[in-house]
Amino acid sequence: MDENEQKGQKPMFKTIKSLEKEYGTRNFIEVALKETNDNENVFFSISKGFKTQNDMKRYKNSLGFAASEELQQFLVDAFKELAEAYKAMPKKANNLAETKAPEQTETKAPEQTEIKPEAEKKE
Repeated sequence: MDENEQKGQKPMFKTIKSLEKEYGTRNFIEVALKETNDNENVFFSISKGFKTQNDMKRYKNSLGFAASEELQQFLVDAFKELAEAYKAMPKKANNLAETKAPEQTETKAPEQTEIKPEAEKKE
């Protein structure tokens, strides 16, 4: 048991490299390569979170796994296969991931009729 486990603390780590993609209103997904501070373990993490109104990151869920060659290849192959399966699926009109904002159309002001003064109407 190391010192952090004895005290009930989470192990500390440093981020070597991370990539982030924002989606939705304030959501993000982060994929990162991390290393424990004791330099014993290198791992990949996939994290999901959101940004607060003050633009601070808050993490909801995270998944970490060893950065072994075997797992790297499995993940690359699995995501490629899943992406191909998704591309082959029929597209649904209500799929939120694929919907686009409706095109903006120019709105016209209602036609105005000319109002004539009473004196002109009697002529």
